[in-house]
Amino acid sequence: MKKFFLTTALIAYAIIIYSCITPFQPEGVTDIDNMVVVEGDIILNDTTRVIISRSQAIKDQSKVNYITKAQAWVVSDNGTLYQGKEVLRKGKTQYIINTIGLDPARQYKLRVRLLGGQLYESDLLPVLVSPLIDSIGVTSDYVNKTATFYVNTHDSQNNTRYYKWSFIEDWEFHSQYLSMFLYDPVKDKINNIDFNQNRYYCWNSRTSSAILVASTANLEQDVVFQKFLVSMGPEDKRISYLYSMHLTQMAISHEAFIYWENISKNSDKIGGIFAPQPTEIGGNIKCLSNPAERVLGYISAGIVSRKRTFNYATDIGIYKEPALCESVFIDGTNPIPFISMYESGYDVISYSQEASESYWVQKICSDCRVFGTKIKPSFWPNNHI
Repeated sequence: MKKFFLTTALIAYAIIIYSCITPFQPEGVTDIDNMVVVEGDIILNDTTRVIISRSQAIKDQSKVNYITKAQAWVVSDNGTLYQGKEVLRKGKTQYIINTIGLDPARQYKLRVRLLGGQLYESDLLPVLVSPLIDSIGVTSDYVNKTATFYVNTHDSQNNTRYYKWSFIEDWEFHSQYLSMFLYDPVKDKINNIDFNQNRYYCWNSRTSSAILVASTANLEQDVVFQKFLVSMGPEDKRISYLYSMHLTQMAISHEAFIYWENISKNSDKIGGIFAPQPTEIGGNIKCLSNPAERVLGYISAGIVSRKRTFNYATDIGIYKEPALCESVFIDGTNPIPFISMYESGYDVISYSQEASESYWVQKICSDCRVFGTKIKPSFWPNNHI
């Protein structure tokens, strides 16, 4: 595997000095933008998902530069090809490859071809089997008002030693006010609404972006104890009512561990996972059509283990509603036009036509859709609507 080197001088690429000093741009680093980045692992007990993009300068705050109209395959050591399909999902271009049920005794590699014909390929990889996840836990710090989630796992055969995790978070949260009214700005009228039209119950979801790896190579037993996953503060809506984590654990090689550990350390310093890195980074993706081209990415192959957990806010015990929701009372003595309240970002939460009285709050306090969606996950354990 050919490694490439990016010097420590690239750290300065992250530093933009304002005031009266001219921003510094080191010589010789302008060519590190626009590198091909290949993300994704070959998963034999699930669908393989591959993302192909291009790296960007740290000062470039634009969205991920996805590469579209490419082709992706998983290739076995006997030459069998498993074709991928390009899909657009939640704004991300992915290449989906059906790898469920492939023979774990064989070795596999990832192959990618861009629209212009450039061909990229990983090393052939043995399939590593992850042990089961023992538990996902949470500790609450009632002094500093933080909740920290962690994972415990072990391999009784002492064969794994190197681990990588990712997770999907889903959470249910509620608006601070339940309103059974809705203002119609076209007719300038407040209407009653049915409960199934409520803006009180909502959900949201996201995938972890942090690099989470661990090694037990220096331990007598192959045991991971309370490996940090994510931490949240007292006003984080994820822990305001019901939080769920779906954790994926993968066994990786020593080389993969070194790669991801270096990426993690350097991204903490200069601010981006796929920003130019200041230390030696040798991934296992190479360009066959141009061997001198530098490529970012490390592919692993394995059978992963997964575990889901649910945690209620009442059990975590640190959430506190932000104090942002003062109400405005409108009646004959304070006759603010409804349309003015609506255009100022307010939502009606109480209304009496007979008394000509109404209460209004900022929309962020009464309409949970500001922070999420009314679409409840299919696996959710309650019957809220």
